[in-house]
Amino acid sequence: MNRYTFFPAALFVMMAISPLISQSEPPPREQVSGVREVLKDSGLLTLTLQECVDVALENNHARPASKFAVEIAEAQHLQALSSYWPQVALRASFNYMDEDPNFIFPTNSISLPASAFNVNTPLGPLPVNIPAQSFNLPEQNVKLMNKSSLITSLSATYPLYTGGLREAIARQARSGLEAAKQDAKRTDLQVIFDVKRMYYGALLAGELYRIGRDAMDRMEVTLELTEKLYKSGSGKVKKTDYLRNKSVVEGLRTGVFFLKANEDIAIAALTNAMGLDWNSAIKLSETNIPFFPYHANLRDVVSNAYLFNPDWARLQEGLKAAEARLDAAKSGHLPKIAMVGNLINIQNSYDKGLHTPDNKNAWSMGLVLELPLFNGFRTQEEIREARARLGKLAEEKILLREGIALQVKYIFTLMISSGEQEHSAAEAAKAADENRDLHERAYREDLVETKDVIEAQLVESFMKAQHQKILYDHVEAQARLDFVVGKEINKLLYGQK
Repeated sequence: MNRYTFFPAALFVMMAISPLISQSEPPPREQVSGVREVLKDSGLLTLTLQECVDVALENNHARPASKFAVEIAEAQHLQALSSYWPQVALRASFNYMDEDPNFIFPTNSISLPASAFNVNTPLGPLPVNIPAQSFNLPEQNVKLMNKSSLITSLSATYPLYTGGLREAIARQARSGLEAAKQDAKRTDLQVIFDVKRMYYGALLAGELYRIGRDAMDRMEVTLELTEKLYKSGSGKVKKTDYLRNKSVVEGLRTGVFFLKANEDIAIAALTNAMGLDWNSAIKLSETNIPFFPYHANLRDVVSNAYLFNPDWARLQEGLKAAEARLDAAKSGHLPKIAMVGNLINIQNSYDKGLHTPDNKNAWSMGLVLELPLFNGFRTQEEIREARARLGKLAEEKILLREGIALQVKYIFTLMISSGEQEHSAAEAAKAADENRDLHERAYREDLVETKDVIEAQLVESFMKAQHQKILYDHVEAQARLDFVVGKEINKLLYGQK
């Protein structure tokens, strides 16, 4: 490949590799009614980056799912705290038996001594000469209660001591709630990062399309001038120069069509990331990719990552939950003490036998002690499992700590590098623009060759495209660093808006 075909090829490669479209685009989502009406009325809605983020956060379906996860965790936490309250239950049962329950007294004999027949009077006992007697009692069928009964009971249980089980379960639930909140935060950060990347990618696509279109317009003017000089027969401009110029123009025309399609696709990807309908028409309020200088210290950024990164916070809560689970397993060796009480009412039409008036209404209260003696070594193995889970999370904490630091360092290095390149790229683009202008003027005076003009025009386009790509890399790295850290670093360290 010679130097005349290298520059347009390099330009098109640079345009093609720009990360304008997400590799994992979410499926189309239904927009909210307010945004739908605005788009319907205006036809074309001009949005800033913050407005795009707000729309995406409003329409994204992953956020409601995260909110439901937080609600689930809150409910589980309240369920765990319910063990600190007395457990009161009202039970009612109606029983109907085929026959009335009964009790049969067997045949029995009773012997009465003679003294049993003495008669006591105010003047003293009167002797009665009656000998001892023996009586035979026949078998008796005694009815205990009616065959239908309505039994109502009110029972209450209040644990006094659980060996730490109650507290451990509450701590696990609390850690689960905090972990769910961190998951919701990670979802929001992902939505914001995707929108930022798409937004700046659309800006880059628009800038590349503008650069390509300007290059093609200037090249067409040069082609007309080359054609005139060639046909005038001056001898300095040959047919090969004309054909070379024409081939470059047509190649640029093809590239411009590609860049226009790339811009449309980038806008569609942004619309999709915002959760709008596929046919929603939006326009970006900005036309240039912004450049925010970044002068933070790497150590400060890593320290803030440990403070705000949701993955790190979620692992911390996982460690707390694992410690609580270990305490819950250890409680299996300890006794459990509870206070119990019962209030019973029996509705039965029979008031003899078992269901006397005194027995129909009764209450009781007491203490219950449960002391585990042997359960097949289950508690011992549960403790061993909990210790292993805690050790596993402790090792994962070390890996995550190093992983976050390495990830922050990598993104930070890319961002600082692109920031340092920006000034040189801007100066190169400025110099290339002046060089192209000088060559075009000289070419009109027939002072330079055609190939020099073509080269100057292509170099200018390449340098401008390279500058835009560096700007995108810098702002994309900043957005990615905010995603990893969990907070916008410029706001965090400098208070910038």
